[in-house]
Amino acid sequence: MIDPETDRVLITGAAGAIGTALRAGLRSRWRRLRLSDIRPVPELASNEEFVLADIADRAAVEHLMRDVRALVHMTGVGGQGTLEDLFHVNARGLFDVFEAARLAGVERIVYASSNHAFGCYPISEKVSPALPPRPDSLYGVFKVWGETMLRHYYDRYAIRSVSLRIGTFRQEPIDQRSLATWLSPADVAHLVDCCLSHPDPGCLVVNGYSNNTRLKTFDPNWATLGYQPKDNAETFRDALRAKGIDVDAADRGEWEWPEHGGSFARSPERPVR
Repeated sequence: MIDPETDRVLITGAAGAIGTALRAGLRSRWRRLRLSDIRPVPELASNEEFVLADIADRAAVEHLMRDVRALVHMTGVGGQGTLEDLFHVNARGLFDVFEAARLAGVERIVYASSNHAFGCYPISEKVSPALPPRPDSLYGVFKVWGETMLRHYYDRYAIRSVSLRIGTFRQEPIDQRSLATWLSPADVAHLVDCCLSHPDPGCLVVNGYSNNTRLKTFDPNWATLGYQPKDNAETFRDALRAKGIDVDAADRGEWEWPEHGGSFARSPERPVR
């Protein structure tokens, strides 16, 4: 069990959009938060400490892990990154973070994976974390790599973990696809709180969405984790329609993209040298 009153939780990528939402949603309950990023984090609360660090710096990462019981790893290069950048941060950097956590005795890891880990499944097929990964891009491939590493760390070292296959994280849904894939700031904080609070999640993979009417997943492991999202992308249908987005096509089963990964599944990869 991770104790919210006494155990230190490290959040990497704390200056990013999700990291900011996690700070707002977790700091009232989790009393010892260590935040890290390559950019400063403003306006620290009394129970937050900040350490400027680059995950490419193994010594700095090892320093970050001191006296940490749980790691929430949100650092990563996005889908438009080059192969070199993706490998540098999302593969080699990820290994250094997980290995430093293991050596420091961290007992739980919450990892920002992505729905692009299964993005090549047809949108007409309801997917589950129990199905084999089908990444839609190099970005998705490296997210699967992270999930696989956590399986290794669980089987070999008994480090409990939850990999979050995060969908479209925004303040509001942005397009037709996000009627199914939206994850709100409030729900992502609730989701991570569930990951930290669960007595023993084992090595779990969870779909990270809000309670959207048009979800295209089944058995996303929410009940196992105790996650009960409250927000729903349908609330924003009229606002999206006013922006010229064809939200009604989804009623007829006509989706903008034929795969779960949206444009990722059909966009050309950047040239690999």
